[in-house]
Amino acid sequence: MRRHGFTLLEVMVSMAILAIAMVTLLSAGNRAALLFGESERMTSAVTLAREEMERLYAGPRPDLGLSEPREREDYPDWRWRVEAKETPFPGAVEVAVLVYPKGKEDKETDPWVTVRGYALR
Repeated sequence: MRRHGFTLLEVMVSMAILAIAMVTLLSAGNRAALLFGESERMTSAVTLAREEMERLYAGPRPDLGLSEPREREDYPDWRWRVEAKETPFPGAVEVAVLVYPKGKEDKETDPWVTVRGYALR
């Protein structure tokens, strides 16, 4: 007489395959959430840098050298500095907006985002 159904070994193998698949899917979901958060932070930093560069173009030209760290209420996680350098062209200045995570804006730390442009003095 033939019995229908699964053996214990078949059930155990299918459970192992299911467990491996679930762990893979959960870790992929977790990684996707981390990358989404990181991309939001980077987008925020780039937006801040571009807004501040536009302000520099519209307003008075910055002093030469590296400014003190600045911050804005609408970007609480970021601080930025403005760096202005002379160029070989008379009256033109190279301007850079350097954006750092708050608390890491010292002169030794590399900025997360740098936007460069040129302005006339």
